[in-house]
Amino acid sequence: MTDINSQTFKLNIEIENIEQKGTVYLAIYDNSTSFDQDNKNKNVNKNRWVKSIVEVVNKNSFTRNVELKKGVYAISLFVDSNNNKIIDKNLLGIPTEQYGFSNNASGFLGSPSYKDASFNLVDDLDIKISLK
Repeated sequence: MTDINSQTFKLNIEIENIEQKGTVYLAIYDNSTSFDQDNKNKNVNKNRWVKSIVEVVNKNSFTRNVELKKGVYAISLFVDSNNNKIIDKNLLGIPTEQYGFSNNASGFLGSPSYKDASFNLVDDLDIKISLK
């Protein structure tokens, strides 16, 4: 008999509205502390990610499948159009490169909360993230 907690499920991630060719940096988190540290404090640490994708993309859309165990997750990503490996911002701290979060969540004057961006993976799931 298979333990339900050790089962893996397919997560199909579709990123829409890619306006420029660049490199997608996508991170999947399984807890609010890691999500907040990487997205609000900008102290990015790849050891906090459950899974990540780094891949060159063209305009329009991008789709990837990953397998994850049952759980609660949140995704953050950006498209690095100038390939400097960081999300560029203007003088006010507003991103000048496209970015997005699972549930198409957005925050007030910053990144959304983990709660707003999180989703429950209990079966195979398709999600769409529309870039801003």
